[in-house]
Amino acid sequence: MDRAPKQWIALALASLWIHASCVVVHAQTGGLTAGFEAQLKELQRSLDEAELANATVRTTLNEVRDTFYDDNWLDDERAASVMSLVQDVLADSDHRVNLFGDGTMMGWSDGFHLSSADGQFQLKIGGLIQSQVIARWNGVDASGGSVNYDQWRYGAGMSRTELSFSGHAFGRGLKYHLELGWGRYDPYNITNQGFLMSPRLWDAWIAFKLNSEVEIKIGQFSLPFSKEGLIKSPYQLAVFPTLIEYFMGLQQSQGIEVDWETDNRRFAIALTNGSPALFQVLLWGNTDPTPPWTALGSDTLYSVTMRHEWKLLGDWEQFDQFTSPPGSERGVVIGLAGHRQNTESNTPIPVGGWPDGQLWGVNADIMMQFDGASLFGAVIYERLRDFSPILPRVNLLAFVAQASTYITNQTELFARWEGGGPDRELVGGDHLQILTLGFNHYIDGQDVKVTADLGFSFGEISAALSNPQAGWLTDSRRRNQMLLRTQLQLMF
Repeated sequence: MDRAPKQWIALALASLWIHASCVVVHAQTGGLTAGFEAQLKELQRSLDEAELANATVRTTLNEVRDTFYDDNWLDDERAASVMSLVQDVLADSDHRVNLFGDGTMMGWSDGFHLSSADGQFQLKIGGLIQSQVIARWNGVDASGGSVNYDQWRYGAGMSRTELSFSGHAFGRGLKYHLELGWGRYDPYNITNQGFLMSPRLWDAWIAFKLNSEVEIKIGQFSLPFSKEGLIKSPYQLAVFPTLIEYFMGLQQSQGIEVDWETDNRRFAIALTNGSPALFQVLLWGNTDPTPPWTALGSDTLYSVTMRHEWKLLGDWEQFDQFTSPPGSERGVVIGLAGHRQNTESNTPIPVGGWPDGQLWGVNADIMMQFDGASLFGAVIYERLRDFSPILPRVNLLAFVAQASTYITNQTELFARWEGGGPDRELVGGDHLQILTLGFNHYIDGQDVKVTADLGFSFGEISAALSNPQAGWLTDSRRRNQMLLRTQLQLMF
């Protein structure tokens, strides 16, 4: 067979083989194509559903934008919120910048402070200046005579200038507090030298925190008796506390106090040298009523003071002041306190064989704060026995009622009524009745404020209850004295 026919035969066989292969391949790939088409359809369906969901979300966002983010969305309230947030961030940044290389923090937060970076040590430094101008109107003298004198008298003074140091050391479980400065030599007018000024030490104590609820305090502090006595001077409403507090409040002493505080209850018990108030100086001849006293100079056999408080509303911190600024939380706290102290048997005047003198008293008070208004009421009863042969027994009963309300965010009006006293004529036999009306203008909260009050005496003010620091003098004639007091306070 020649070459040409062989080539044609080979070409024909190759064509047949290629055709058969294409048929087989087509048969095999036909199923795959069908599978791909099904997957493509499923993918297309999913894309259609996603597009529909996106359209729904887009429509919702457009409605929110049209509703809330129009041209007036940045109103004054939102602008103030944004500005407050910016200021907080800047303040925090400035606070962190004050971290020196030696690990000491310093700055201002309700007072100047220094603290270590690990928080083990902290020192807060504060100050207080209270400057007053007082004017008093006196009627005729008690004898009804015709003594000539100016009925209006006035003058300026500074009742209290102090520095305070507080903080913690070696961890937050050890706290300390110190208040010292310049003030009245005898703020209680026990020695009739209430006009004199001298260096003063008000508080000086160290506190050990045993756990989250119990704390032990050792040093000099206000006795836990009356609420008015426990509220510090710069946080009072009037320029000065009541004459009742000056005379029947137990003031300060030295000793040890155990404090227990929970969310709604607070209890304190103090074992001290006893109260310097009432007749201690007059009867025992202690010539210095200004604390601190010597450990054996007060002739107290024992002295126990207890106070229990029940908080019905609010936070404990808000009851450290009488005022209730607008925007503050509502609060109610009820307090009940008792005190007992006995003198030693070796009294300074053994002639006549004085028995052991006894002083005991009870106090009940209530504070209510109403977001821009406040109410306070207190009743005090005390009894003295065997302090003197001529005074075998003296009963003292007094009350205080006080109310305040804000008329603007910075201006507050208040009224206070006080009355009572001892029942024995030898110590006054008082029929004390004083009404005080006044206002506070808070320039920068309690740190900078102006106080003015006007007091009217509707009763008698005996020598026992009179107090030159507060502006009230002895007056045995009713409606015979009026007092105008103003004060500028700076605290930091």
